[in-house]
Amino acid sequence: MTFKHLSYQKADHIALVTLDNPERLNAMTGEMLASLSRAIELVREDDDVRVLVLTGAGRGFCSGADTEMLIALAMGKPVPGAVAQESWHKNLEPIGWFGVEVSQLEKPTIAAINGSAVGGGFALAMACDLRIIANDAKFGMASTHRYALPPEGGITYTLPRIVGLTRACELLLTGDLVDGMEAERIGLVTRAVPADQVLEAAMALAAKIAGNGPIGMALTKQLIYRGLHETSIATQVEREDAALVRGFKTEDYREGATAWWIEKRKPVFKGK
Repeated sequence: MTFKHLSYQKADHIALVTLDNPERLNAMTGEMLASLSRAIELVREDDDVRVLVLTGAGRGFCSGADTEMLIALAMGKPVPGAVAQESWHKNLEPIGWFGVEVSQLEKPTIAAINGSAVGGGFALAMACDLRIIANDAKFGMASTHRYALPPEGGITYTLPRIVGLTRACELLLTGDLVDGMEAERIGLVTRAVPADQVLEAAMALAAKIAGNGPIGMALTKQLIYRGLHETSIATQVEREDAALVRGFKTEDYREGATAWWIEKRKPVFKGK
């Protein structure tokens, strides 16, 4: 499969997707978004992939929409190179569908934020389940004070759920950027590390997660996100019980029970 402004690598049950437009700090192009959509679908369909890691080439993660995309949007034209849902999705802002694709992926996702993540780059990172950021990376949604525009990529959905309503309002209404250390302090990210350790830390976390049973992980992720919208703990417990019943029927459960209880070894899960 061919990608533009994006690279795809796979090893040890981990897919590494790198935004690759470093001359523009990995600014989002129509081709990049189309490639990202295809890469996510590839991750979804490949049973050998258990975790997705997203990062950026060079010194930035993603600086948001590039100039060509912004001009097309301002003129009411389709974004060059974008797939249909990105280019003109129900006449809504056409650059934010990546947030849906990433957040709805059944497999765990990790953003390795190696440098500045602004605008759409911020939204992309916040659509992931976990985030490792460089200490000095600039992080936030600057569209309100740079372009007098509202945000995109589902950030008004994800951000309040991650840091709470008040903090989300402050970040989005001011357009202020925070560095990686502050992002960790206020709960925007999982961990802040030196810039040269970001990908290593993200891949180590991915490897730890990838060693777990993929069926159990998928069920757990589904339960966590459904639980965000549930008002009844009883209903959520019923969902957990139903997921447990499904889990008990898997080969992975039998492998885990045999490995831990009888053979005293680390289990080898196959996703069956």
